[in-house]
Amino acid sequence: MGLTKIIYRKSFLITVGVFLIIAISAFAGLSRISEKPSYCVTCHYMTPFYEKWQTSSHNKVECLKCHDYGSWNAMANQFKFFAGTSNPRPRAEVKDAKCLQTGCHSMRLVESQSTFKQGILFDHKPHFTEIRGGMKLHCASCHYDMVQGNHLAVSEDTCFLCHFRKNGNKDFAVTGCPSCHGAPTKAIMVNGKLFEHRKYLEKGMKCEKCHLQVIEGDGSVPSDRCFFCHVDRGGRYNDVEFVHNNHVTKKNIDCHRCHTRISHGKIKMAYNL
Repeated sequence: MGLTKIIYRKSFLITVGVFLIIAISAFAGLSRISEKPSYCVTCHYMTPFYEKWQTSSHNKVECLKCHDYGSWNAMANQFKFFAGTSNPRPRAEVKDAKCLQTGCHSMRLVESQSTFKQGILFDHKPHFTEIRGGMKLHCASCHYDMVQGNHLAVSEDTCFLCHFRKNGNKDFAVTGCPSCHGAPTKAIMVNGKLFEHRKYLEKGMKCEKCHLQVIEGDGSVPSDRCFFCHVDRGGRYNDVEFVHNNHVTKKNIDCHRCHTRISHGKIKMAYNL
């Protein structure tokens, strides 16, 4: 009887040992596989994201360099998948520390001033280090995914949303026109005649005297957009401070996940003054 127990215990220990070796090997193999960007598309519906990454300026940077997702996450999601509780729609988050790590964009706040699309003057430092509109902005607040078909590109739509909506959607930016772009320095052709902005600005004429309408859209938040993420959870829809703090400051969710777009340009002009 004692010999039988010893044999049984040995068999049990051998079985457990073999199982552990297999599990550890599988875990190690999964760790190596899950580090490859091509692994992500095997489970998540993210082919467009993956394809845009392949042709982007970040295509030499592997996903896990920016996204927090390890082997434990992969294993947990496998259990969720078999349990029928997994969400196949990815909502990736990139923390500021990932962007500003050594060898990436660590000098961005030092060399913070740059010229953006359409001659827009931009300074990273005040946007990144100061509270703006009651919110702490992040890198991903402007550099968000799938903008105009690019991976981590910046759209000026984000600028327009903040600068015009915070001014009550009036036809001039809350910080004024010169804060983003100055007047043309050269004479331009208007209705077949040369026009010099400088002469009129020196007389104190305001931009909106001629540029009657420079925006379209109001940047509103349709309440039904909440239900893309939340089910029957719109009780704090009107609590703007709470919503911004939890979605922008804490979760890095891009603005246009909730807001409609505001377009900005020379929409309606006054030609006869």
